[in-house]
Amino acid sequence: MQQYKIDFIKLLVKAKALKFGEFTLKSGRIAPYFFNAGSFFTGELIHELAKAYAGAFLDKEIEVDVIFGPAYKGIPLAVSTTNVLFSEFQKNVSYCFNRKEAKDHGEGNLLVGAPLNENTKVLLIDDVMTAGTAVRESMEILKANGNPKVSGILIAMDRMEKNNDGVSAVKAVEEMFNVPVYSIVNLDDVVEVLHGKEIDGVVYIDDEKMELIKKYREQYGA
Repeated sequence: MQQYKIDFIKLLVKAKALKFGEFTLKSGRIAPYFFNAGSFFTGELIHELAKAYAGAFLDKEIEVDVIFGPAYKGIPLAVSTTNVLFSEFQKNVSYCFNRKEAKDHGEGNLLVGAPLNENTKVLLIDDVMTAGTAVRESMEILKANGNPKVSGILIAMDRMEKNNDGVSAVKAVEEMFNVPVYSIVNLDDVVEVLHGKEIDGVVYIDDEKMELIKKYREQYGA
């Protein structure tokens, strides 16, 4: 496993962005783990998070002109990732994000950042993917604002779960929009790094938690 993935998984538990226990999701599912990118709220943590996105971006060799971050959580992800790509890897990529409502004064645009047109190659960046609703909204926004070519979608963690239709949430989005979905890590990576191993003196996935994860995946895993 690449070092940036290992570092990212350790960062997830350090930042308490990935927790293990019993959590009720929006879907009503009772999950044995929970991911929350909102936990990356310090300068150090958002920088390390952006390094992980940048690592995945370079590892997958994604060729894009603009990284698009959907409001609201995607905004800091897009801005910080483009910053790290330039400052640490000398790769100059632009960013763009949407407002929830278009301004009725000044430039009056719905989008902020790099201008988009049909020749622009865009990477959509987000934290996780569930039903694909946020992706669908972003695609509609992009189509109505320059109609750029979406080269891919990059998320932090692939939960490797089925959606409500019983198919992989990631595969459903890939097929719906004909774009590849990349992730920094997936659940298999997390289990490999954390199960039965100490991270700063803590075993985050012991055998008991592992059994809960297995049972959950038997029911909802893709």
